[in-house]
Amino acid sequence: MKKSALALPLLLLCACRAQESLGNNAAASTPAKAAPVGSASGTTGTAAPAPAPAPVQTATLTGLYESGPAPRRSQMCAIERGGSTRFALVVWSGAGESCSGSGTAVRTGNALRLTMAGDEACTIEARIEGTRVAFPASLPAGCSYYCSRGGRLAGASFDKTGGVEADAQRAEDLAGDRLCSS
Repeated sequence: MKKSALALPLLLLCACRAQESLGNNAAASTPAKAAPVGSASGTTGTAAPAPAPAPVQTATLTGLYESGPAPRRSQMCAIERGGSTRFALVVWSGAGESCSGSGTAVRTGNALRLTMAGDEACTIEARIEGTRVAFPASLPAGCSYYCSRGGRLAGASFDKTGGVEADAQRAEDLAGDRLCSS
């Protein structure tokens, strides 16, 4: 009986301290009220909305274009220098199925001609739609050379996510190396 008589005050003491702790946490998580207008802090009581991100530049092709979920995002990079544009791309079609290549790009209005530099002739007549580059549903037979079995370039599309050379240089090839390096 003596043990239970001593245990009861200890339990009550612990319960009170736990209740105080909960009260302090609740107070800490309550949002602070904004100072009234005209107060020393000069706030109006509402938080200013976060500024919208600046739109990606579309005046030049230079930049990073991406699509699909991480970690295997399809990527295309382009860098304009001295009147010509070089590009490189990796397109993931499925589990382990991919295409990759590089070459030159020429833009005429909303048309984008991508010509692969490699052993097989492959010219992709893509469309630019705002910040998106869309490949046609069918491509020349030589384009399959740049794909693994089951990989597809046809119908691929990319959204421009960065518009400067530093963005383009973040794109990675199948082995994790830079697609567009200086």
